[in-house]
This record gives sequence, structure tokens and C-alpha cells, in this order.
Amino acid sequence: MTDRALDDNPHLGPVNRIVPFLKTAALVVTIVGAVPTAVTAYHAWQYKVPFSQVSHRLAQYEIWERNIDCKIEYKALSTAEGTKIDAGACDETGDISLKVSTDDGKATYEWIAYNQLQKPGEAPPPAGIIDLLIGAAQAGAVQAKGVQVAQALEVVCQSLVSKSELVRIVKEDGKCYRETMSPVRGTVDKREEVPCETKCKAG
Repeated sequence: MTDRALDDNPHLGPVNRIVPFLKTAALVVTIVGAVPTAVTAYHAWQYKVPFSQVSHRLAQYEIWERNIDCKIEYKALSTAEGTKIDAGACDETGDISLKVSTDDGKATYEWIAYNQLQKPGEAPPPAGIIDLLIGAAQAGAVQAKGVQVAQALEVVCQSLVSKSELVRIVKEDGKCYRETMSPVRGTVDKREEVPCETKCKAG
């Protein structure tokens, strides 16, 4: 029976009111259900990250915000292939920061939130945390044949300029460098040697 036939039938009065309501409700549910997907797609485009990683990358930004006043002193490991992994923790929050650098000058940062770590007497953390550690260690490197201790990386200062830019002055091997990076993607987009007294600001 068509909508017109339903309208003309005097015995179907309540149906005439319910059918348009159900159609409208179905349309509203469809639109509301599509909003989170649209927001995620927008963030993927805005920050240039894969759609599937948007949630994780935004969580990384929140950890940067929480630890922006932490001057972490990293301990460094170098693999046989030249990949270097610096690891440090913020004393105040307990969050752990990893920096993975390759010998071609590329580097990324990854945070592990303290509340995602296994505590004594608790169940192991989700597999995703282990995958994260393994992925960070393997990024940009072939399987490591050996690991050796290297000099530490020290954060002199850092400033969250915007959601898409973070500036850090780091000291490494007696020299200071300004790293301009994306706190959402975790990538170091620019690194240059500067005097150690340089302020953490966009430049």
C-alpha cells in the first residue's frame, strides 16, 4: 500500500502519524551515527594521519599536554644498524617517552601513559601496549643484531606552540638542537643545531 493510499484510508489514522515519525527517526539515527565517522575523517585530514590511527594520535597529543612542563632526561640505546632509541619518564606523571631516530636523521616520539602499564599484582596490560613497544623499537630499522648504551638526550625546554606544533630544545653529545615537531603525529619535522640558551618558541 502506498503512502497516498494510507493517507486516503480513514481506518488508518494512527498509522498516518506513525509512519512519517518512523521515517524521520530513522533518518536522524543515520545522521547521528555518521557524525563520529565524519569527525574522525576530518581529524585524519587535518593532522595527516591514517583514519585508523586518529584516536591513538589524539591520545598522544593529550599526553604531550600533560607532560609539557616535564624536563625528561632520556637514557639511550643504539642498535647495530644505527637506529637509536631514547627512553625517559616524567617524574610527576610516570608517563614514558620514547624517541626513535634513524641514521638518516628521521625521528619520531611515542608516549606510553603510566595508567596503561602493568602494576605489581595486576593483570598484564593489553596486547596493544606490547605491540606499541615492539613497533617503536622496530620503526625505521631492520632486526637489530646488538644493542649498546649511548649518550643520553636531555630536554632543556619545550613549548606547545599549537596543536600542530611543539618546539623542544634538546641537548645531545654536548650540543643543543631545536626540534620542531607535530605532537599529534609524533614526527620531528625539523631539527637544527642552536645555542643551548635558545628559548623554546616557533622559529
